[in-house]
Amino acid sequence: MKLKKLEQLKDATILAPVHFEYGGVEFKFTAHIKLVPEQDIETLTDPRNTTDKAIVEQLLVGWDDFVDEGKSIPFSKDVLQEMLGFGGISGRLSAECINAQYRVQEKN
Repeated sequence: MKLKKLEQLKDATILAPVHFEYGGVEFKFTAHIKLVPEQDIETLTDPRNTTDKAIVEQLLVGWDDFVDEGKSIPFSKDVLQEMLGFGGISGRLSAECINAQYRVQEKN
């Protein structure tokens, strides 16, 4: 039997608040992270076949509230690639993309 609820997860994204400092520069935004099955996570995180940059490229699919010098910056692959040119940023975003996969929202 296939659960309908699980079918809905195929197109789901996780909204994750991101706030860190790198090189004295603050980064704060809400990341849109693609939800993937456990098997995909295992493949994505296999250190023989991936990098932090590759993980972020596959899982970070958007953001909200990203501001640079008072100007709202829309998500684009070009801006993402510019950010991923810094290893510390790639590592931090990669960790958030993977950690978000295991974050469950409790409901009362």
